Amino acid sequence: MTPHDLFRQHPLLAVLREEETRELLKQSHVQRLAAGDVVFRKDDPGDGLYGVLEGRIVVTVESAEGKELILNMFGPGEFFGEIALLDGKGRTATAVARDASRLVFLSRAAFLPFLSQHHETAVRIIAFLCERLRRTTALVEDSAFLSVATRLAKQLAALAAAGPDDATVRLSQEELARTLGVTREIVSRQLAIWREAGVVEIGRGWIKVRDGEALDRIVAGG
Repeated sequence: MTPHDLFRQHPLLAVLREEETRELLKQSHVQRLAAGDVVFRKDDPGDGLYGVLEGRIVVTVESAEGKELILNMFGPGEFFGEIALLDGKGRTATAVARDASRLVFLSRAAFLPFLSQHHETAVRIIAFLCERLRRTTALVEDSAFLSVATRLAKQLAALAAAGPDDATVRLSQEELARTLGVTREIVSRQLAIWREAGVVEIGRGWIKVRDGEALDRIVAGG
């Protein structure tokens, strides 16, 4: 994916005319990261918006005791960093490259003047951020009211649906546990039960959903 492809396909910027897209592209630049490189840390200055051209970015927060929670993951075609871009305050979380990645960066200084002249883009950003807020609210609700098994089934079903056609989730069990805020051992035990039942297949760094309907029944049962 090229920066131009990203700008033309993403719902936030797809409304732009071709000359407007080219103007923003002139003010952006591409960054290359190795797996494990930090894009930004929590409380770093909110200096701009990032789009993923290649690879995968994991956004995390960490407790005082060092326990890490994965808030979100972004792949090719997705943007992240909108909150700090708009309010100019510190980053709300830490972003790390899970894989070797290419990102396009658009600075706040370049984007805000543009945004003030394109109200339709501002409306799209508001809707975009509201969707993120709804997702966060759902995560809090799930953590409070659903069992770990149900939350795990819900997360696996969502990741499989968003992934490749073969329903393979490219995450380690440790990473999957961190998306739920639980230990790897809890996730491993539940996955082992589902593997014996033929619901999933497990490999190194991946989990393949064999019976999506079984996961849906678990989610429906709460």
